[in-house]
This record gives sequence, C-alpha cells and structure tokens, in this order.
Amino acid sequence: MNVNKAAWVEISGDALAYNLETVRSRVKEGTRICAVIKGNAYGHGLTGVKNLLTERGLAEMTAVGKGSELLRILRKTEDDGCDVLLLGMADDKEIESLLKRAGDKAKRAVFSVYSLNHFRSLNALGIRRRQKIRVHIRVDIWDSGMGLGFQQFQQKEEELFSAEGIDICGLYGHLYSAYYDESREETRRELLKFDSLINSIRDDHRKKMIVHVMNSSMVFRFPEYSYDMVRVGTAMYGLMCGDGGCLKPVMKICARIFDVREIDADTPLSYQHRDSSTSRRKIARAMIGYCDCPLLLTQKDVRVRIGDRIYPLADDICMDNLCIDVTDSDDVAVGDTAVLLGEPGVTDEQIICRNNMDYIHSDWLSMTAERLEKVYV
Repeated sequence: MNVNKAAWVEISGDALAYNLETVRSRVKEGTRICAVIKGNAYGHGLTGVKNLLTERGLAEMTAVGKGSELLRILRKTEDDGCDVLLLGMADDKEIESLLKRAGDKAKRAVFSVYSLNHFRSLNALGIRRRQKIRVHIRVDIWDSGMGLGFQQFQQKEEELFSAEGIDICGLYGHLYSAYYDESREETRRELLKFDSLINSIRDDHRKKMIVHVMNSSMVFRFPEYSYDMVRVGTAMYGLMCGDGGCLKPVMKICARIFDVREIDADTPLSYQHRDSSTSRRKIARAMIGYCDCPLLLTQKDVRVRIGDRIYPLADDICMDNLCIDVTDSDDVAVGDTAVLLGEPGVTDEQIICRNNMDYIHSDWLSMTAERLEKVYV
C-alpha cells in the first residue's frame, strides 16, 4: 500500500471483521455483540472504527467510556440504529447536557447506573424532562463503589422497575477476577453468583433487559455465560485476551525512514547523549516518537521491523523522532517502512514477553495519539 506520510497507523477492516465473527462463533447463537470503542477505540480511532462497524454490520451495540465519546459518536457518525452505551459514570447534570446537545440522536444513548442515589437522581431528571432515561444497571459482586450490590438490587427491584423517569433496558457486571484468576475457579464462583442473581429477577423485569457480563477475557473461557450480549474490546482489536492465537492484529504502526547515515560514536542523537562502544554506527531516522505512541516509553527494549529484519534503537526515544541502529545492514534505505507494532517480531505478545509486561496491559500498546493519522484499509 502506498502511503505518502511520515508516520501513520494502518487499521485493517478485514481483521476487525474476522475477530468479531470469531467471537460470535464462540458464544451462544443469537448473542448480541457490543463493540467497545472507548479510549479512542483503544487507539484505533473512535469514529473510524465506528464507521467500519456500521458499514459491515458487525455489532448490535457500541460502548464508550466518557460522555465526550458518546456525544462524538452520536453527532459525528451515521445513525445505524444501534444503541451507544456509556460505561463510565455520568451524573444527572452531565447526562442532561449530553441529551440536549445530542438532539434527536439522543434516543440512541444509554447510560450506566452506579448506585441507588445515582438511579434516583436520573429518575428525577427523567420526570423533569418528561422522558424516560434509558439505562443499564451495573451490579457488583463486591461492595466496591462500582455498581449496586447483588443484595441491594434484589431488595430494591420493585422500586427500580416502577420508576417513572427511567427505562431499565439492561443489567451488567464486570468481573475483575477474569484478568488474574489463572485457575478460573474464582471467576467461575463469581459467575455462579451472578447467574443466581439473574435467575432471581422477576420474569417480566428480566424480559425488558439485555444482560451482559462477559468481556474479551471471558469469551474464550466461559462462553456458556454469554447471556444476551458480550462486550468485546481487546478481542475485537486482536490484542492478547486468552484467545489462544486465533485472532488477527488490526493495527500496524508505521513510519517512513527519512534518513540513513553513518555517524561517529560521539555524535549526539537524543536528549541524553550516550557514547557507543563502537567507533562508527549506521543510523536510520523515522519521524515518530513517544508523543505519537506511548508504547515507545513503556518498553525497556524497543525493536523495529524494517523489511525482514528486526533492529534495536540507537538511543533514547524523542517526542517526535526515532533513531534506529541499522549497523552492518545494507538493506535499509530512505523511503523504507519501519513497523513498530503489528508484524512478526513486533507483535503485542512478543513486545509483552520481551519487556516482562503483564498481558492484561496489551491494550496500552495500541494507544496512539490523535495526531498519528489512521488509514483504514
């Protein structure tokens, strides 16, 4: 692909579609897909990924983390008939502002309820606006402040479903044990408790709600608990999530080599000059830095792929540019493409293993700045 840019990110629509269809094949038939596009779609571009999802009909719902993301999706992308769920906390004042600014598209907005007081304030807002605020209630197995407790939900069920200003159209949980419980025993115990809660809900109430508890880390381990919908973030982007290697990377971070030259050992290359042990080195320069992708700062051992070879850095990373040590190579030339993520040698798994990082932070590797242009392939 010919891209006339100094640095860019390639986003593969085919890989995105493949990953979501793989997830769909693993869960129960008829299970909805909620595509999680918070955090600028994990660095893949908020509106760009949403447009891909819409064009290919890949998800029944999308989820964002901030009110600003919700408003941007509602106002800047096509109304495809799919709801947008705000997973993050927003109080009644912020939600009222969002509803006003979204205009007619506000009908697609769904908000999360985090506590009984939060629910009551949103109910008052709905009554005052003479419209029902659509919500998914978050429930939490622990008393952690991240949702109504299971027992509290059971005790207040009648109050919740009789509220005049609220339309409870969903209920969800988030099990943190799924990230660290290698034996899966703790997660399974928590799923059984969640299942017990769901089975205790009155039938007419249950029929009104979309229930979801599974995220990417659970899709490949507990597909029997897919309920009505699964939330897919890291799996959608092909990042590490316990998939066993069946997913495809969606992102490739690229930069064009703009200079190749031999330098003396005492030639400064970065903010802090470090003498090289060799008398001369060959250096390739690319116009990409830590202000474009944080993965450059979180790695102790940064490698770059150029052609079929993997090269180390020659010095510290700068804000805007990169020095690559290509000594003893005659294959690197101006105009070549350097790949930082998304090809063999620089996959998320290889970067994580090489730097002794925890796999649950694989999504951090794909976080990219807005200024690093996304090219949707």
